[in-house]
Amino acid sequence: MAFNYSLKQLRYLVTTIECGSISEASRRLNISNPAISTAIKDLESRFNLQIFIRHKSNGLILTPEGSSFFDRAISLLRDAREFEQQVKGDSGEISGEIVLACYDPIASCYLPELLASFKERFPAVKIALHVVHQHKIADGLRSGAYDLALTYSAGLRDTHKYIALLPDLYPRAVLPADHRLASYDEISLAMIADEPLILLDIWPSNQYFLDQFKAAGLQPNIAYKVPSIELVTAFVGQGLGVSTLVTLPEQIQTPSGKKVVTLSLSDPLVASSTVVAWNRDKDLTRLTTEFVNHCKKEIKLPKHMRPMPAELVSY
Repeated sequence: MAFNYSLKQLRYLVTTIECGSISEASRRLNISNPAISTAIKDLESRFNLQIFIRHKSNGLILTPEGSSFFDRAISLLRDAREFEQQVKGDSGEISGEIVLACYDPIASCYLPELLASFKERFPAVKIALHVVHQHKIADGLRSGAYDLALTYSAGLRDTHKYIALLPDLYPRAVLPADHRLASYDEISLAMIADEPLILLDIWPSNQYFLDQFKAAGLQPNIAYKVPSIELVTAFVGQGLGVSTLVTLPEQIQTPSGKKVVTLSLSDPLVASSTVVAWNRDKDLTRLTTEFVNHCKKEIKLPKHMRPMPAELVSY
């Protein structure tokens, strides 16, 4: 029996599973809900399996067979992208699709200029972008869901290869502009350990910041755990606590106009490395090699973010 199905149908299915709902997949793909539903039902019919259990309250839940089908669909889509990239690369054409993941906290700092300049060089290339957390990046690179990722090296596994894009960066203290320590040039973690801490609660950033206190023999006083850098600075600006961050916005001012200052930390600190990563079992194609080289050329350390002097570095 011949199975007549398309890569487009598989792409609709994979996007639906990644988004958690047909409606969200419809928005991402700019395709109607009925078109996605029809594609999924057709796949289930052709392969004689139930991919989802559909609950009104819980949405779509993968069956065990559906989970296995999902993994194979990701692998097939990855192979199809590589096939297209390699064939076009052999002919000297730089085109095709790159599925790119980016770690949420660094996306706004580097992505806009990077993607704009790459599109200017290679207008025929499509970048399918996923701004996600680190655990999804690690899993997605391993499974083939993503071709490349812009992220921190922390949390990557030995199944990944990566190239550092920036000098090592180190956390800085983030304080309200009217804080009693705000006029200092430099402070220690001990000076803020008893203050309410606003923790960026995204793995591995949360563990990274807590490890800095632990290495200094300190137990931070966590007041709030928030999921974005913007919320960290907003909470700090309102005087709800202090924080530590590596990636910093250039204009540190909250939407309500509150000002925030950042200070160097005098403690020996562990570096944070910004990298472009990929699955070590997959060779880069000409297209993905062009993108990696573009990242190396275009991603620069923002002027307001400086690496730490060597005498304060701990490894």
